[in-house]
Amino acid sequence: MQKIFYIGIDPDTNKSGFAVYNADSKRLTLVKSLKFPELINELERWEYRIIKVRIEAGWLNAKSNFHSSAGQTKAAGERIAKNVGRNQEVGKKIAEMCDYMGIEYELVKPIGTKNIDSKTFAKITGWVGSTNQDSRDAAMLVWNYNDLKINRHGQI
Repeated sequence: MQKIFYIGIDPDTNKSGFAVYNADSKRLTLVKSLKFPELINELERWEYRIIKVRIEAGWLNAKSNFHSSAGQTKAAGERIAKNVGRNQEVGKKIAEMCDYMGIEYELVKPIGTKNIDSKTFAKITGWVGSTNQDSRDAAMLVWNYNDLKINRHGQI
């Protein structure tokens, strides 16, 4: 079977963003959020048709714990830091599963799409269907993001 799909994954502790991009038709095939076991099932489903999996890897940033802001309590900062670490561990486990399954993958620094809302996302990609921030971020990992001019407010 010909390999024609890229998969983007935005790791999260509860549900990770998961998107499938068809390289031949240049269209998104799937955009959703999945619990870890569901994500592994989807990887198995697409396994022999995948060109590459792109995993958002915040731990590659020089500073990956942005948990200090004005007016924030120490406890809130510690909770954010803990959640960031947990998300990063999920990403590392997904990479470990790709290694185990023999699926080629790439770790990608966050690309700055956190502010893209569903309306803008639909305009960019043509995707019709519900999305959340994690699933949109996963899709943008496999969409031709570098050709877009998006400002810090998520607008084209």
